[in-house]
Amino acid sequence: MKKRLYGKIGRKLRELRHQSGFTRKQAAEYLGIKQRQLAGYERGTKVISMNVLEKLMNLYGFDYKNLLDSKKVSIEVTIRFEAHEIDNEDLEVIAFINQFVTNLSNMYTLLEQRRLRQ
Repeated sequence: MKKRLYGKIGRKLRELRHQSGFTRKQAAEYLGIKQRQLAGYERGTKVISMNVLEKLMNLYGFDYKNLLDSKKVSIEVTIRFEAHEIDNEDLEVIAFINQFVTNLSNMYTLLEQRRLRQ
């Protein structure tokens, strides 16, 4: 069961990284890990911590609550990063902005749900 779960998470992580336009090297450097370790996460052969998972979700601009959804990952990519000269500081800013936008979207959803109940 765990193997399938990690495999499913890994496939989604790889898909999200590709959709976001980041290389494995960029994502690994952002996390402060080796590319081989990130590859293990993406293959589902390594156990991923919630801290690492949350950092990746922020970088990719995806809400981890939808990570196990069985449907194909479909994210609305506002900005796709394909620059090879992105440094770690840039990655931190990108992750912060993505996290901010995700939180803002969640707040709007909650406000809309509240409005509909009234």
